[in-house]
Amino acid sequence: MKFAMSLILAALLCGCASVRSSSEVQAAIGPFIERGEIAGLVSVLSDPDGTLSVDCFGYADVENGRRMEMDTVFAVFSMTKTFTGCAIMVAVDKGILSLDDPVSKYLPEFEGLKNPITIRDCMSHMTGIVGGVVPIYKRSVPLREVARRFAQGGKCEVPAGTRFRYSNSPIDTAGACLEVASGMPYEQFLRENVLDPLGMHDTRFEPTDDMIARMVKPYTTKGGPFRPGNDRCCAQLVFPVGQKVYPAPAAGLFSTPRDMIRFSQMLAHHGERDGVRIVSRRTFDEVWTKKQTPEGIEQPYTVGAWIYGDWFGHEGAMRTDQRANIKTGHSRVFFIQTENAAGSAFFAAKKAWHEACDRAQGMKVPFKADH
Repeated sequence: MKFAMSLILAALLCGCASVRSSSEVQAAIGPFIERGEIAGLVSVLSDPDGTLSVDCFGYADVENGRRMEMDTVFAVFSMTKTFTGCAIMVAVDKGILSLDDPVSKYLPEFEGLKNPITIRDCMSHMTGIVGGVVPIYKRSVPLREVARRFAQGGKCEVPAGTRFRYSNSPIDTAGACLEVASGMPYEQFLRENVLDPLGMHDTRFEPTDDMIARMVKPYTTKGGPFRPGNDRCCAQLVFPVGQKVYPAPAAGLFSTPRDMIRFSQMLAHHGERDGVRIVSRRTFDEVWTKKQTPEGIEQPYTVGAWIYGDWFGHEGAMRTDQRANIKTGHSRVFFIQTENAAGSAFFAAKKAWHEACDRAQGMKVPFKADH
């Protein structure tokens, strides 16, 4: 079916019902929609008291006229890393494992490794191992098998703790360690200790039929006019697949803006939301929000998250973003779905959004990510 460009040009800006809208975000993002450069996106800002500013722009599915909503389902890719970091912090609180534990304590396939690695190395991208990668897209093999392939197929390029190299496989390996240490599947541990206590029922590795019906469609302007996206990241959004989808702790979750702001609020309040504590204040303040990459490594990475000044969180492929300010208690999430290397309009929109959020939330020090 020919792409319905006229629907894009006619798209209306629509603030989601029952919450206030942000005039700053509307002014910054509206022109991208009006010019037909972006199909749609969702912005959610939270004040320290939990008051939300929600703006839903345009369409989740242009061809079928389905609008963006707070319960539209997105692939969040690397934002998943912070959830794995949270699960690891819960396990630390429970005494199940330690960041300094060698991976070989839980996964014997890592015994005899040229450069032994720890869970901390895995969660901060400091293993020094390259290769042995199992794709995260609709993963068809169990987590322990993913770790085994990393151990057997990876190469110790440099000693652990000496070079930052952003990678999915080490995070997945830490997830496999958590399975062994806790005695339960990774996704069950995450569900029982993080997702369910926060009421995040639309956050899953294998989306339900209802979630699939609410799934966003990805778009792009790379190399030509606005059109549906078609790279390998976009393939993550096509369901059903006819097989079980196993968890990818580094980048496999699906979620909604409604769910994700709950997680971001918990981060902004040092591990607690509405009286429900997920991570102890001590572990949150003394471990999780401290840079875990060694002295001399410039990248400000902790256990599955970036730290930029007072901002704590992660972005994902296809331009999703989640940040929490641990000093002021503000948080923000940005949901859009594009090709991973989409046209410039998508990157410009995200930059404009952060600038608008800084104004709307009264940030004295603007958010800035250098990576």
